[in-house]
Amino acid sequence: MVVQVPEENIEGKISSRLDELRRQVRLKGFRPGRVPLNIIRSRYGKQVREEIMQEVMQSSLQEAIGEQKLRVAGITRIEPQPSEEEKGDFFFTADLEVFPDIPEIDVSDVEVERPEVEIVDADVDRMIDTLREQRREWHKVERAATDGDRVHVSYVAELDGERIPEEGGHELMPVIGQMEIFPQLEELLRDKKAGDEVEGELEFPDSYRHASLAGKTAPVKLSIKAVEESELPEVDDEFASAFGVEGGVEKMRADVRENLEREARQVVLNRIKDAVTAALAEQFGDVGIPRAAIDQEVAQMQQQIQQQGGQPPAGEQLQENAEKRVRLGLLMAEIARQQDISIDPERVQGKIEEIAGTYDQPEQIVEIYRSEPQLMDQIENMVLEEQVVDWVLENARVSNKALSFDELMGQA
Repeated sequence: MVVQVPEENIEGKISSRLDELRRQVRLKGFRPGRVPLNIIRSRYGKQVREEIMQEVMQSSLQEAIGEQKLRVAGITRIEPQPSEEEKGDFFFTADLEVFPDIPEIDVSDVEVERPEVEIVDADVDRMIDTLREQRREWHKVERAATDGDRVHVSYVAELDGERIPEEGGHELMPVIGQMEIFPQLEELLRDKKAGDEVEGELEFPDSYRHASLAGKTAPVKLSIKAVEESELPEVDDEFASAFGVEGGVEKMRADVRENLEREARQVVLNRIKDAVTAALAEQFGDVGIPRAAIDQEVAQMQQQIQQQGGQPPAGEQLQENAEKRVRLGLLMAEIARQQDISIDPERVQGKIEEIAGTYDQPEQIVEIYRSEPQLMDQIENMVLEEQVVDWVLENARVSNKALSFDELMGQA
């Protein structure tokens, strides 16, 4: 893009800036604010002109982009055009990467399978059983180990004439009846009690934590340190209170059901969105994506990984996923533009309250979201995507499929 700026726009700004400097600059031999303008121009004219030129190029370019209704992904170059004339209009050139024009998006032939899930009492019971497992308590017993008992065992293996480990012993605390990948160890420990010494041969699984034994078969000597039996807590008001639920077991069951329903809704939404985006990506897979937009997405992905405590991979490894995300965002935004879909404030508020409801002090979380523009942008983008998905479901070929909660989560 070549942009033309009238001479008077530039000279006027330069004069104003020099006059402002004249009132501020202190030079020996002149009273404050009384330095002649020609001296100011001689000393600061070149610097001021360069500053004004940069400002003018930026502002004029944005104005030109708006006039031409361009959707810019990135600006790769901006520089003045050389001119032999000292006076006259100013011209500069900018290289822009723009998002492509997309034809009207038709989803009438898109097939989407929509899962339908109802949370039943059995789902709530299974989740409460899981919570009970988290509160399971272990107590030492003097009897021999049987199914369900946990055995504290120290062992030494011998492999190729070497003792493993060289000193001491490896410690394990397996539960009898739950060692699917280590059945031989289970048989060696069954019916043994604290103080017993056992010898046998073990076939260590390939995924064993000690690399020197992984995938190997070796003779072992086992020392039983302790046998423990477990006790599950009763599901009563005290149990509910241990998880921060005030209101007893019925309130806890209601909270569990609400959490499962929220989780199911999110998984269903993700499944639908995946189906929609896959169909759109196939239909518009040849749409060119600006390199600047992909590079920006790669940088954001690396930053997210770093913020989560990970080591971000090289940009080349993220290119494919970044391009998919940019393409998806572009298509979603284009549907919203073509169908005049605007962000629903009530859904934004509902989404914030849904997220806040998972915390102990939801009012504070709502306030945090409301006061952080970046968090609000994330929520608004999420809601807009959901609204676009709703539009697709209204216009695509949708079939419903009933699933249990476990089936849904297994497929997810």
